[in-house]
Amino acid sequence: MDEQLQKVFNNVSFSVNANKQTMDLTVLPHGETTPISFHLNYKLVENGEETEIIVEKVASDRIWVDEIVQLWLEKRNFQYRIPQNISRIVKMFLK
Repeated sequence: MDEQLQKVFNNVSFSVNANKQTMDLTVLPHGETTPISFHLNYKLVENGEETEIIVEKVASDRIWVDEIVQLWLEKRNFQYRIPQNISRIVKMFLK
């Protein structure tokens, strides 16, 4: 995954506020001179032994990116099952 990100982005920064269940991501795509910032609201859902992260809202600081993300989210479910072997660690940081 790191190699794939490095091909597309010059720089990536990421922060989590577990109390508010938000994430902030800033990326600098190759060829761009200014970074693009994203703000995500998420929730963790536990179903028995499984844990899922659901991204409820995504906003970007660029209008055209924000519009594309909103169109994409209308057609897709932004829900990911966290593998059991790392779910305890993930929950420590996101909950």
